[in-house]
Amino acid sequence: MILEDGKPLRRPLPWRISDYLWGIFPALASLFAAVALWQYGHAHLGAMLIPAPDVVFARAVNILANASERQNVILTLYRASIGISLALTIGISAGLIAGSSRTLSLLTRPIITVLLGTPPIIWVVLAIFWYNMGSTSVIFTVTITTLPLVFAAAQMSVMTLPTPLSEMLSSYRVPLARRLKAFYLPHILRQLLPALIVAVGTGLKITVMAELLGSNDGIGSAIGSARAMLDTVDVMAYVVLIVTIIMSIEYGLLEPLRRLFDVTRRQ
Repeated sequence: MILEDGKPLRRPLPWRISDYLWGIFPALASLFAAVALWQYGHAHLGAMLIPAPDVVFARAVNILANASERQNVILTLYRASIGISLALTIGISAGLIAGSSRTLSLLTRPIITVLLGTPPIIWVVLAIFWYNMGSTSVIFTVTITTLPLVFAAAQMSVMTLPTPLSEMLSSYRVPLARRLKAFYLPHILRQLLPALIVAVGTGLKITVMAELLGSNDGIGSAIGSARAMLDTVDVMAYVVLIVTIIMSIEYGLLEPLRRLFDVTRRQ
C-alpha cells in the first residue's frame, strides 16, 4: 500500500475508472471461451440440442426489436424491480434494526432460517394459490425469496461493527454526521453490496421461474411456450437476454459501487 504522510494514498478517480475497465478484459476472455465451447457443443451435438451461437444472438436481437416480444422482457424487468425493491426496503430496514439488538437477532434467526430453507418452487405454488396467476404472485415470490438474503447481510453488517472503535468515536464526541460518513456507512455498505449483487441475480432468476409456472406473460411464459414447441433457439435467446441484463446491472452499477466503498482497494 502506498502511504503519504502515514495515510493510504487514494488514487485519482480517472485512474481507478481505467483500472476497473482494464479488469473487464479477463471477464470478456471468459465469455469468449464460453462461446467457443458453446460452438464446439453445437458442432458435435447438432442444432436441435445446442443451437449455433450466431443464430441465438440474432434471435435475441430480434426479440428486442419486436414490440410484442420486447414487452415480455420489459414486463419481467418491471416485476423483478418491484419485487427486489420491496425485498431491499423491508430486508435492509428490518435487518439493521434486528442487528442492533441481540434479543431481536435471536428472535428473528429461526424465521430467516425457515425462509432461506424453503425452496423457491414452494413459494411459487403458494403464491398461485393465494394470488392466482399474474404479476402479484410473481412479485410476492421474488420478494419472499430475496428478502432473507438482504436481511441477513444487513443484520450481520450491524453486528460486526467494531465495538471498541465505535466506543472511541463516542468518547471523543465525534459528530454523528462524521461518524456515519467515515465509519458506519462504509462498513455497512461493504457488507450489503455483495449481498445486493446476489439478490439482484437471484431475484431475476426467480422472476423467470415464477412466470414460467404462474403467469401468462413475461420471459418465463415465453420460455414455457418455446419449450412446448421444442424451440431451443428461443429458449437460449431468452437465456442470453437474462444473463446480459444481470451482468449489465452487476458490472455496470453494483460492482463499481462495491469497489467505491472497499477501502482495501484504495491504494
